[in-house]
Amino acid sequence: MAKTFTKNTPAINMTLVGFGQAGTRMVDEFAALKDGSGKAVYNCLALNSNDGDLKGLKHVNESNRVSLNLGGLGKNPQKAITILEENQEVNNRLKSFIQERVRPSDDLVLFFAGLGGGTGTSTIVKALEEFYEFNNKPIIKQELVKLQSEIAPKEFKENIKKYMRLAVQRAESKFIKVGVIVTLPLRADGPDALRQVNDFAQRIWKIAKDKTKGIAFVTFADNQYFYDEFKQLPENERGDIENYRDFANKRICEVFHELNTATTGGGTSVTFDSEDFRRIILENTGSLVVNKLSKPMQDITNGHDIKEMFIKAMEGSCFHQPIQLTNKLETGETVASKVHHIGLLAILDEKKSIGSSFIDDARVDIIENNTFSLSGTVFTGYLEEKNDHSSTVYTFYKTDGLPNRLAKGLVSEFDEFQERQKAVVYKSSSIESISNDLDDDDFDIDLSEFGLDEVAVTKEEKEIDTENYEVDLDSLDFDKLDD
Repeated sequence: MAKTFTKNTPAINMTLVGFGQAGTRMVDEFAALKDGSGKAVYNCLALNSNDGDLKGLKHVNESNRVSLNLGGLGKNPQKAITILEENQEVNNRLKSFIQERVRPSDDLVLFFAGLGGGTGTSTIVKALEEFYEFNNKPIIKQELVKLQSEIAPKEFKENIKKYMRLAVQRAESKFIKVGVIVTLPLRADGPDALRQVNDFAQRIWKIAKDKTKGIAFVTFADNQYFYDEFKQLPENERGDIENYRDFANKRICEVFHELNTATTGGGTSVTFDSEDFRRIILENTGSLVVNKLSKPMQDITNGHDIKEMFIKAMEGSCFHQPIQLTNKLETGETVASKVHHIGLLAILDEKKSIGSSFIDDARVDIIENNTFSLSGTVFTGYLEEKNDHSSTVYTFYKTDGLPNRLAKGLVSEFDEFQERQKAVVYKSSSIESISNDLDDDDFDIDLSEFGLDEVAVTKEEKEIDTENYEVDLDSLDFDKLDD
């Protein structure tokens, strides 16, 4: 078995950061990738709450493994958030990790975590906030300082939100882009996990949609999707993969690396340019939807077969359930999720006289026969290289839509758990009491000894001098630009 194109130079240089057990295992797959000289293809880092969980990694360099020395967080992300906010030592350790270890000189920083409620669920949210504060917020401030020097003080202060938005627009091209890949839990993980993932997925999605944060994309990979697919695989096709988690990690690594290297290949009349790939991945924001379909080359007779593979691939994803890009309302109106640039890439293992028109035919068919709202460009290309004797097509794009399970399914699953609980009558055992002859008068407690007799509440009012047009730039909250 061979895929020669995966040895190509990556189109996008990336630093990969794993948080928690699930996130570090995903990054460990990428850390195993080496170039022709034996050097690691990607800069890989791992952060977890304790040393023990980091020892299970096989490929991430030990010097790139960082522990918060917390001994575990009991799958309680809210507790972890509180610790990260209130424990100064732990907070400083996370800040140092983001500021000193994450290499922003690469084109893209990828953050990985599982949203099952463990360390990664909470730390990835805090890490995204810290990365913004240290890397991208100063860029916005620089642009704001320039604007302040160009605008009259009264005009600047009275229209501060206008100039904050303008500063963000000017800074955006200089942002260090961040990609987020997180996994949703199994249904069997129970209602508590579903509630937590619903909460933290909303937090991540809110951060992603905030233009000031520099988030290139979010991929909500679904462990339930991987589990169902893995269980359907015949055992002789599983190889050395023992469980759905390893299956998921290998799939995510394989697909992202193949896309990142195939787009720097050449040798055909219609080549997918690496700059085109960079535009799809780095421009705009939203859910990154990727699909991959393969067939043995012996089953491909002509270009029509490849075109049909592209059309089918656009209907789903190899990481999660499909995203419903259009929705018909009762009024008859169609509501569509915006789709940004689209990539269509084929890898053909051996030369066959099928021509190259299948690429154009696929693009025309996909755009003309779909009702989704495309706001960007369709980029296409194909390679003829060794590809395990297979023909493979990849489709990938970013959209404002979300996978069906995340958009509605988690709430339905949680409601199902609640309904099942309502149908069960719980019995609580009790211990019979021994009579107590002690009199309440034996306990004469003066609440004032505990400082509980009075609670003083004070409110400090701040006066604003409307004649003073100086603006404290460090106090501006860019999260409220849409208010």
